[in-house]
Amino acid sequence: MKTVLITGSSRGIGAAIAKNLAKDYQIVINYNKSKDEAMNLLKELREINPMVIAIGADVSDEDQVEAMFKIIEDNFKNVDILINNAGISYFGLIQDTPFDKWLDVINTNLNSVFLNSKRAIPKMIEKKEGVIINISSIWGDFGASMESSYSTSKGAINTFTKAMAKELAPSNIRVNAIAPGMVDTDMMKRDFSPEEINQLKEEVGIKRLAKPEEIAGLVRYLISDEASYITGDIIHINGGFY
Repeated sequence: MKTVLITGSSRGIGAAIAKNLAKDYQIVINYNKSKDEAMNLLKELREINPMVIAIGADVSDEDQVEAMFKIIEDNFKNVDILINNAGISYFGLIQDTPFDKWLDVINTNLNSVFLNSKRAIPKMIEKKEGVIINISSIWGDFGASMESSYSTSKGAINTFTKAMAKELAPSNIRVNAIAPGMVDTDMMKRDFSPEEINQLKEEVGIKRLAKPEEIAGLVRYLISDEASYITGDIIHINGGFY
């Protein structure tokens, strides 16, 4: 049974991915501040599969990433599939964005992808197989007003995904990114009022937000052997937003 590490998986898209994969993979739930949610998810998934662990770590901190991978290797030997999902946002005008908030978003969203990928890659190369999925965003392509740091981080993830895919393809390691549109998550509800969310729904072709479970379904396909010829792509899932 292959091992999947999902960063930022205590809730939202990450938790949906963990639930989707729990029957067929060894799962590593990663959380930073949301310990209670992570422990509840761990309890739920262990009723399906005892081969699930939860590890608290700030995935933008290299030392904590190293400690997390050592725990994973002690339990499951290696990470076969890495889902770089951890992410935060900051909503505000560029001129009103404190530099420390800019850095928080870049560190959490982008630097975590580099640190976790860097740590996972050597064993994948050794085994001549592996999959990395980076959770990006529609705003990585188009940019979002009032979310400059978030958009920047996701655009960089897209380019990093393509570079990694080229570099790792000879080792039979596939790297792709998923770029969701608007998803019904806590982050969305925090940044937008119910009225604003209803207005955004009107801009989506099918007039609703995505469910986290729909993103998880795409992850399941992309890590499977059925997607063995897909690498270096940014796959959009946005309900016809554009």
